[in-house]
Amino acid sequence: MEQKKVYNHKKITSDYAARDYLDKAEASIIESLKPYLKDMSMLDMGVGAGRTTKYFLPLVNCYIGADYAPNMIEECRRKFSQRNIFEVADVRDMRKFADNMFDFVLFSYNGIDSFAEKSRIAALCEIKRVLRNNGFFAFSTHNINWDGIFDISRFRNIYRKLIKKNGNNFFKRIPLFFKSFYFLLRLKILNKTLMMTSYIKRLQKEGHGILADNSLNGKVKIYYSSFSYQLKQLKAFGFYNIKAYSVNGLETCDEAELNKGGWIYYLCQLKK
Repeated sequence: MEQKKVYNHKKITSDYAARDYLDKAEASIIESLKPYLKDMSMLDMGVGAGRTTKYFLPLVNCYIGADYAPNMIEECRRKFSQRNIFEVADVRDMRKFADNMFDFVLFSYNGIDSFAEKSRIAALCEIKRVLRNNGFFAFSTHNINWDGIFDISRFRNIYRKLIKKNGNNFFKRIPLFFKSFYFLLRLKILNKTLMMTSYIKRLQKEGHGILADNSLNGKVKIYYSSFSYQLKQLKAFGFYNIKAYSVNGLETCDEAELNKGGWIYYLCQLKK
């Protein structure tokens, strides 16, 4: 519930409402699905404030955008004339949607990473239920083997980011210096460890886990997984024809390429 409150906050909604683009991987997924989209019934889960709506809505036969944050859905209804295509719904309990209702479910922008393992499993179960046989599922998730993962907890990197965001003004440097220490200390407290590097390495060894990474000013914890763990999980749920996309929009199974980015996109089909 706490995560939901964060995403339902008006300031966060306004931030999401200003976003109007597709990631390179999302554009690649559209290209891959182009032959099928015109006949598809699509669920755009975790639609946020409608970032992806204008790109997919004209291409599919039937479109529904859903999010568990009511303020996000209100923003979608304000932005688009087809108000009735948006629903408040939690991916872990989509009882308002019938079995085998959709040909395509998109869960973009790492929405599925808002949940810990148990809730993530519940979400995948519900996605499986509402998808038709051979239906498509696309989503993105945080990559625990990202090349820059350790920069999250490095003081120098935190300080540089604050300087970049607030300006390299001499009189700002001192307060930003101490603010960086605060951010680093908060990370250690949220992750319940003094040894962030060791903690991240343990998650890498396990292939998945929860990491507080200062997302949304430290108010949410994020689920990270490795490429191999995510493949295993998808296969266990009956997904096949699994494709992975790097941050550059390149379809690849080369982990060196995938690990260049903090996110990995997946496109797969469901066998029921």
